[in-house]
Amino acid sequence: MSKLILIRHAKSDWSGNVNDLQRGLNKRGYNSCKVISDELKKRIDKPDLFLISPALRAQLTYENIFLN
Repeated sequence: MSKLILIRHAKSDWSGNVNDLQRGLNKRGYNSCKVISDELKKRIDKPDLFLISPALRAQLTYENIFLN
């Protein structure tokens, strides 16, 4: 059976004067990624397919949840 998992990007960093697509994650966002990653590893196998926004905060969320 196929499963669909939707994950919103982690808390983004608003401290810099950067384009919206270039906003990264703040400390809380990185901490949240660790918690989510640990929980997902207990509950699911790594998905076969990822569709990720080109926004930096989305890319960093993906990397910190599924690649670390």
